[in-house]
Amino acid sequence: EISGIQLEKKVDLLKVIVTEIPNTFAVIGIGTDAVVVQHETEPAFVYKVYVDEAKHKCEIEYDIYQELKDCKTYARCYEKGANFLKLSYEKGPTLYQCLEQGVVINPEVIDEVESAREYARKKGLNPRDIHLGNVIFQNGHAKLFDVSEYRKSGNDYRWEHLVEGYHLFYSLIQGRKMPTELLETVKNLYKQKEDVEKFFARLRDIIPW
Repeated sequence: EISGIQLEKKVDLLKVIVTEIPNTFAVIGIGTDAVVVQHETEPAFVYKVYVDEAKHKCEIEYDIYQELKDCKTYARCYEKGANFLKLSYEKGPTLYQCLEQGVVINPEVIDEVESAREYARKKGLNPRDIHLGNVIFQNGHAKLFDVSEYRKSGNDYRWEHLVEGYHLFYSLIQGRKMPTELLETVKNLYKQKEDVEKFFARLRDIIPW
């Protein structure tokens, strides 16, 4: 049935487009190279289906998940197809959704991500591209998914900057619902940043204390 899922990738769009999908599947999430779906008969699993242009990433990410399978902070990957991975379905809001909903993010979540990144490094991987959208808040604990960039070189510092922001600002907004428009403004401002210190200075101006 997965073969019935048709995807399209356009240069001018950040996310893939689902052009066709059997009604037995529900879309859980859409990314830049893949869509995550769930079959109605398998509530404990999801499938990450890659667009044709990114099929080569399927085997890379599968191998990375196998390297990380003994670390409980990462989602599990059970199967690989020609253009899909079968993964554990991890319930809970993302950290982004926690900010939207006013769900309190306890410090242990931050510590668990740090420990999971260290575990990945010990496996010879480079844990990068970790952001608010790919960390699940699950009963007070962290669960990481989307490890597709862990074989890339360099550090994008996305997680380091999030941790810095958490320590600088989170106590002031903890438990408050942050408007999606504000979160998107902060995200876009971060993408445009020239200097991290200037970014945090600007953040002080736009967050509603």
